[in-house]
Amino acid sequence: MTHAATHSDGSHVKESAVAVKDAVVDLANETGHLARHRLNEAKDSAAAMIDTVKSTAEGYNDSVVGLIRKNPYKSLALAAGLGFGIGFMLRRR
Repeated sequence: MTHAATHSDGSHVKESAVAVKDAVVDLANETGHLARHRLNEAKDSAAAMIDTVKSTAEGYNDSVVGLIRKNPYKSLALAAGLGFGIGFMLRRR
């Protein structure tokens, strides 16, 4: 093998290594962009779910408050009964 052939092979290996490095960098960049895109989609989806849960909870809260205002004595008796029942069960442990 001549010096020129060895030098040519070395250049070819170096060029191949640079090409592989560039491909890896491109792949890493593309993967990062995809990950950020998926994360933003997940954030948007979670925000939409949170809004739905909030509005549903507010609706239930309004219903419960209305029921308590219509029947304050029944509500108080129910709360006292639940408190005694839970206290009795926890005390027996």
